[in-house]
Amino acid sequence: TSSSIELLPYTSIDEIPTIVQESHQFYHSRRLDDIEYRLDQLRQIYFAIEDNIELFKQALIKDFNRPAFETNLLEYTTLLNDLNYIINNLKKWDKPEYISKSPFFLFSSTKEVYIQSISLGVVLIISSFNYPLLLTLQPIIGAIAAGNCVIAKPSELTSHFTSILIKKLNERVDQNVLKFVNGSVEEVTTLLNQPFDKILYTGSKTVGRIVAEKASKNLTPVILELGGKSPAIITNNINLKKNLKTILKRILWGKFTNGGQTCIAVDYLLVPSEIYDIVTTGFIKLIIEDEFFPDLTSSDENFAHIINQKNFDRLMNLLNNSNGQLVTGGHYDSKTNFIEPTVLKNVKWDDITMSDEIFGPILPIVKYDNLVEACDKIIQYHDTPLSAYIFSDDKNEVEYFFKRIRSGSGIVNDVLVQPAVINAPFGGIGQSGYGNYHGKYSFDSFVHKRTMVKQPFWNEFLLKCRYPPFSTKNYNFLSLAI
Repeated sequence: TSSSIELLPYTSIDEIPTIVQESHQFYHSRRLDDIEYRLDQLRQIYFAIEDNIELFKQALIKDFNRPAFETNLLEYTTLLNDLNYIINNLKKWDKPEYISKSPFFLFSSTKEVYIQSISLGVVLIISSFNYPLLLTLQPIIGAIAAGNCVIAKPSELTSHFTSILIKKLNERVDQNVLKFVNGSVEEVTTLLNQPFDKILYTGSKTVGRIVAEKASKNLTPVILELGGKSPAIITNNINLKKNLKTILKRILWGKFTNGGQTCIAVDYLLVPSEIYDIVTTGFIKLIIEDEFFPDLTSSDENFAHIINQKNFDRLMNLLNNSNGQLVTGGHYDSKTNFIEPTVLKNVKWDDITMSDEIFGPILPIVKYDNLVEACDKIIQYHDTPLSAYIFSDDKNEVEYFFKRIRSGSGIVNDVLVQPAVINAPFGGIGQSGYGNYHGKYSFDSFVHKRTMVKQPFWNEFLLKCRYPPFSTKNYNFLSLAI
């Protein structure tokens, strides 16, 4: 049971260099070149997840009151789908890719020019607390599938979950391939001073900058999965009579799922002045009359709490200092880090809630006059979000919006569903990070695409034109061959 979860101690700082060194040594044993061995490790991960999902759910309830339903829907199902997809396709992805159109004179057949997918070495994965099962294991799966050793540092903020995850995966997966470091700032700092062949970090921009700076000293490539203020915008060209309730439900779900602690959550909502009152009133009706998180208290099992007091205090500071008017919500319990789903109206662009990513259950609604102005403001204040959402029936509006707004992903008339698309890349742009993964993109992110050329000797009578003494005749002949 969750009450009997034994918390693991932090990894000794002195052990960390040895852990990394052992991983490099094992990588060079070339055991991971064997694709059947890799597939076996992936299957072991699958069964470790499947056999222990109830324990994981209980641990996350203990860590931040995460509803079991959300763990099932947003982590467990997506993760196993992705893992199955990778297991079923790995042999195909791992094969050399032959270049089909080789110049005739220089390369006599297509099989003499090909692209190899070669593993990188030892990969470091630092994951976040908010979706700890998915954000820890999805990159681990991709890195192992690609033939790398992995060192993973899950979040210390979900201590019960992290303890169980490490214990259960260590029981199943070869610890030469996957090693865990348990810890916080000091342990991460020590890890970042070690040599790695790639780093994937999920979390805040502040720490992301530190990771990128540290990695640059070793010329280590990095994938940064950050966040940002992802906007949702409703336009005038939408059938509110028919779809208002659905639109508002989707927005509320996209904001308040996981207690608002989602990197691609709807951070703020833009509504045209003509329909502003209809929309804000619609939220009140939806929450109170249709029981979409009504009368929540801190003991309710259907709503996640804020992860810790530091983040609770940060969010309360936003609420207490916002000039927006309360539409609904606003209640809280400081003993359990609980904040009720809260909607604010008449919020200006310079409001405190609009200064940085909210990462909590507070939804500011901003009024706008026209789409051009709305896009100008998004770009001016919060360019390159991790995601952008538009509710519109006008394809020209949608096209204009996504031409103007550079975002990691985009959705029309819905929110938050893009991570479930397993064969599409997930990642940021600009301030929301760089690099991507999921499905084949996970494999591609953890390999180097090496171009290979095999040259025969019989064609030397053609290639000798490249040697001195140089002549126009030789150049003309070679230019035709190339």
